[in-house]
Amino acid sequence: MNKSLLRYFLLTWAAFCLLPSCAAFSDTQQFQPVDYTIGPGDRLTIQVWDHDDLNRTVEVAPDGTFSFPFIGKVQASEKTVFMIENILVEKLSDGYLIGPQVTVSVSEYNNKKVFLFGEVVRPGSFVLKSNMRLLELISNAGGFTNNRGSTCTVIRSSSSNGNAEPVPIEDATGHQIITVNLTQLTKGDPGENILIAPNDSIYISTAERVFVTGEVKRPGEIEFREGMTVRQAISLAGGGTPKAAIGRIRIVRMDNGKESEIEPSLGDAILPNDILKVPESFF
Repeated sequence: MNKSLLRYFLLTWAAFCLLPSCAAFSDTQQFQPVDYTIGPGDRLTIQVWDHDDLNRTVEVAPDGTFSFPFIGKVQASEKTVFMIENILVEKLSDGYLIGPQVTVSVSEYNNKKVFLFGEVVRPGSFVLKSNMRLLELISNAGGFTNNRGSTCTVIRSSSSNGNAEPVPIEDATGHQIITVNLTQLTKGDPGENILIAPNDSIYISTAERVFVTGEVKRPGEIEFREGMTVRQAISLAGGGTPKAAIGRIRIVRMDNGKESEIEPSLGDAILPNDILKVPESFF
């Protein structure tokens, strides 16, 4: 089988993994979408089988072309890697090589962008580099703010082409959605450091809060942590004052727009936006 044709089938199979049933790319898989069209600034790696002297990496010029031995300028803009492979095979076959086998891949996606919003220092759009992972992108954005939450939501577009616009979270229906645990990411979990794809819209959540009022040493809001208990929240607020009636703490909680008051034990879990009231002792 022609090697370019074999590669087409392999990459088509890989593109199938972009469907919503797949949570993310594997750690070793490089993003090479079948329908990606080349643009100015993209870097291409070209391999001509059994002709190592012709193997090279080229950058697509602002006019959408690149130069190649024997051939001269090749128009690459708005073409897929398979189209470029066919062009190179056709031109190299015209008096230069017999039955050339050519493989083209994108080594840097300088023509495509990704979008990063939320709790990073410099949110906005970024040029996608080949094999860019989430931590590298966040670093390029100046890192997290002090107000970041525990989750990152990646909305992956169904297409890698066109002048893409970011996809709001509320309009994510029909797109692949990937959720990253930022706590695990910052602890070095490689499974959370996913590969970034062209046109990804990435949202870093804001830290959720709870509020502690009344007889504590530092009343006010504190950052919510998954699994936080009443006792832990009181401790983060500096602990109770000498006047605190710890046994009569109340939680004010909103549930479906309705406010309710709960009498918890110190080991009970709290929820984001809960208000803990620590009353004054009567004695």
